[in-house]
Amino acid sequence: MAREPSISQDQVSRVAEAIRLEGKKPTAREVRDRLGTGSFSTILKLMKAWDDSQVKPAEPPVVLPQGLQRGLVEFVASEVERTRAELRAEIDLANQANEDLIRECERLAMTVENLTASLEAVHAEKAGLSGQLREVEGERDAARQDASAERQAAESARTELAKALLRLEAMPRLEKELDELRQELAREHDARTDAQQSSAVALAKLEGAQAAQAAAEEALTHANAELTSVRQELKDTRTEASTELANLRAENATVQADLLAAVRPKTRRPLKAQALKKT
Repeated sequence: MAREPSISQDQVSRVAEAIRLEGKKPTAREVRDRLGTGSFSTILKLMKAWDDSQVKPAEPPVVLPQGLQRGLVEFVASEVERTRAELRAEIDLANQANEDLIRECERLAMTVENLTASLEAVHAEKAGLSGQLREVEGERDAARQDASAERQAAESARTELAKALLRLEAMPRLEKELDELRQELAREHDARTDAQQSSAVALAKLEGAQAAQAAAEEALTHANAELTSVRQELKDTRTEASTELANLRAENATVQADLLAAVRPKTRRPLKAQALKKT
C-alpha cells in the first residue's frame, strides 16, 4: 500500500517562488533543504508541475534596419526556431526521463513498502508458525511419552500374562505339593505330640534330677563345712606339733650339751699323760 506524500504542491510552489525571487534557480535539492522533508522523486514531480505553470516572459523585439532586420529576423527566427525545436526536443526528452525516473522511484518506493509489509507479514507468520511448531513439538513429546508408557504397560501386561500362564500350568504340581505339605504337616503334628509326651517325661525326670541335685548340694555344703572344720583342726594340730617339736629339739639340745659336758673331762686326761711321756 503506497504512502501519502508528506508535502503538497502548494508548499513546493511557495518555496520555489521564494528561491526564484532571491535571484536563484530553484532546484529540487534546495527546495528539500528548505522544507526539511519529502522525497526527491515527489519534489521533482511537484517542481515540474510548478515549472510548467510558470508564464514565460516575452522576448523583446530587435530594432534593426528593415532589410537587415528582416534578414536578421528571418535568420534569427529560423535559428531560434531551430534552437527552440532542439531545446524542446531535449526538454521533452529530459522531461520524459524525469517522468520515467519519478515513476521508477515511485514504483521502487511502492515495491520497498510492499516488501516491507510482506516482510513484516512473513515475520508475523514466522512467529505464529514458531509458536505452532513449539506446540506441535510439545504434543509430539507428549505423544512419545504416552506411547512409551503404553509400551511399558503392554510389556508389563504381557509379563503378567506369561506369569499367570506359568502359574496355571504349574497348578497340578502345586496341588501335589500342597498334598505333600499337608501330609508333612500331619507327620509334624504327630511328631510334635510325641515330642510333647517325651517332654513331659523328660520334665518329670528333670524335676527328680533337680531334687537329687538339691540334696547333693546340701550334702556338699555339709561336707564343705566339715572339711573346713577338719582343716582348722589340722592346722591347730600342726601348730601344736610344731610347738612340741621345737620343745623336743630344745630338750634334745640340752641333753646333748649335758652329755658332752660329762664326756669331755675323761678324754682330756689321757692326752695330758701322753704329753708327759713324750717329754
